[in-house]
Amino acid sequence: MIDKIMVAMDGSSHSQKAVKYAAEIAAGCKASLIILTVIKMNQAPKVNEQLQAYAELEHISVSSLDAMKLLSNEMLSEAELTARDLGVTDLSTRVETGPVARTIVSSAESEGASMIVIGSRGLGNIEATLRGGVSHRVELLAKCP
Repeated sequence: MIDKIMVAMDGSSHSQKAVKYAAEIAAGCKASLIILTVIKMNQAPKVNEQLQAYAELEHISVSSLDAMKLLSNEMLSEAELTARDLGVTDLSTRVETGPVARTIVSSAESEGASMIVIGSRGLGNIEATLRGGVSHRVELLAKCP
């Protein structure tokens, strides 16, 4: 039985589609939905292009981890609106820091998620392409679908 779904997002178009997909499943199953984003500690000062553009538009300085968390919360707020528009009533959002794939899996385990939804491509770099992306590592580490 699917009663709690965790969806991980990084702001990429694939992760935005994952939020919609997870929201549709959650609404259909009357499951709770947790929308998670993970900030990699060693990359906190490096803001991806989409978040950088958003920060510039909003006149926000993004030189610190706190600013990254603020931007991540803004992104999650937009994802929350999307999920609510699709019929999700039991919803929460989280910003975590740490190694991305392991943090997604450990967060899903600690929340008791029945399922993890994640985009097949994200904002990763060439290293992720060569070593295997976050979605692949989550698939290997997770104990739930």
